[in-house]
Amino acid sequence: MENTSSPVAIVTGAGSGVGRAAALGLGACGYRVALIGRRLGLLEETGRTIGEQGVDWVAIPADISAHDDRMRIMEHANGLGRIDAIVNNAALGTCKKLGELGESETAELFAVNAIGPIELVKLALPALIESKGCVVNVASVAMLDPFVGLGVYGCTKAAIDGLTRALHNEYGELGIRAYTIAPGAIETAMLRSIVSKEMLPTANTLSAEQVAGKIIACITGEVSEPSGSTIVMNNP
Repeated sequence: MENTSSPVAIVTGAGSGVGRAAALGLGACGYRVALIGRRLGLLEETGRTIGEQGVDWVAIPADISAHDDRMRIMEHANGLGRIDAIVNNAALGTCKKLGELGESETAELFAVNAIGPIELVKLALPALIESKGCVVNVASVAMLDPFVGLGVYGCTKAAIDGLTRALHNEYGELGIRAYTIAPGAIETAMLRSIVSKEMLPTANTLSAEQVAGKIIACITGEVSEPSGSTIVMNNP
């Protein structure tokens, strides 16, 4: 990426689902995109599609919960010359009741879904302040009314929702905008790993593209909700 004039977005979980759809949509809006995820092959597939639009991209295989990987993400991102947006989309799911989760499982859920995104944003704060950038945290309606087995997952998403308000209250005066998107069930591989189509038909789910569209609207300033808002997207 040699062009430093066009905006840059970091998208986590960009290899599939909502992250991929958001990355593609941002590319279509002219954003250079740093694609973050665990599987390089999927990131490169997303990147090649973005590249077909004449937009630069970089794939950074990383585990958002790992300190060294977050530092490596920022090394790449700082090399892009600017950071205008972060989409915290990467997440780990489970379908176990509170009493069924081991302590290490709870810790891993929080590490991936909350601590990793918080620490990534902290590292990016100087660049986001300079660009008056935007952070979009992808949460879930599970933080409001969790399906049985998604209680602790919902707790992690409540934490990331808190990050939105922290950013708005503490850095809004410096120009940073922040939003939480809290969708219902989305038709993704992650959903189908815990819920069958018999239990929840596809017709009753949101598409990745619908959620990505709202993420992009937050970044581009096309939503009516003010910074600091939690935007709930219910299932059809």
